[in-house]
Amino acid sequence: MVYRLFCLARWLVVRAPLRLSYAGAVLGAYVAWLFMPEQRANASANMGRVLGSGRRRQARRIARRSFVNYAKYLVDFIRLPELTAPQLAERFEFNAWERYDAALAQGRGCILVLMHFGNWDLGGPVLAQRGYAFNAIAETQDHGRLNDDLVAARTKHGVKLIPMEKAATGIIRSMRRNETLAILIDRPLDDGGIEVEFFGAPIRVPAGPARIALRTGAKVIAVSQLRSHAWSDRVRVIADFEIELPNSGDLEHDVRLLTRRILQAHERVIRRHPEQWYMFRRMWPRRTPVAAGRAVAT
Repeated sequence: MVYRLFCLARWLVVRAPLRLSYAGAVLGAYVAWLFMPEQRANASANMGRVLGSGRRRQARRIARRSFVNYAKYLVDFIRLPELTAPQLAERFEFNAWERYDAALAQGRGCILVLMHFGNWDLGGPVLAQRGYAFNAIAETQDHGRLNDDLVAARTKHGVKLIPMEKAATGIIRSMRRNETLAILIDRPLDDGGIEVEFFGAPIRVPAGPARIALRTGAKVIAVSQLRSHAWSDRVRVIADFEIELPNSGDLEHDVRLLTRRILQAHERVIRRHPEQWYMFRRMWPRRTPVAAGRAVAT
């Protein structure tokens, strides 16, 4: 059923004008908001943490807008394989190519750390079409045919996918070849990973991006791809090139500190555009803020 719905949506979206597809996405998002109470509650709780206490009604409003923006992202994703290289470039506003080239000139690769924000899938195809070797970590879907179609869509323009379950060796090899790797970090974990502070409270997220960077010396860049207008598929790239690798001699301390620096960069963007952050799982555990004396990197 899920695969058939995906195929139907794809058939409709690639044939309809963009604005009509977006209008359908908005309608679908409102239906999802009504009939997905767990995701609605999680998104509202997450936005409540982003906005701060006492703004529950506004948090729900922004959470609903994030449902809408995510539905539009799905439209963009479905249309992505149909775009030509010039069309991709036209939709991608990035004014720091010289800084990106300088990062790669160090010879240790680049790690782009992203969140489920804006249209996070657009950058990879653009970079690949410009001749950069681009890799992305991908989670394998349970539904085989759906997973095959998602892989085909993401690799159409030259992006190389590294399955999450086989990521360790593929990542190290790509860094040794001075390539670019994209990783999503906003995957809340019940255990494992590393605990750091995010919007003033502890979360547990994957430590992989920090560990890889510290092991290889790769340049870490926090990247957000912001939808420039509600009814447009153009994005404006916000990239933080100022993240430095710590070198205290204490690996676990450095992993925590680097992860915190990455999250701080994303905090600044999400504070300005919370409606473009799509987090429908509970990001923060149901507990009190950081206890006094707990070693959380700041």
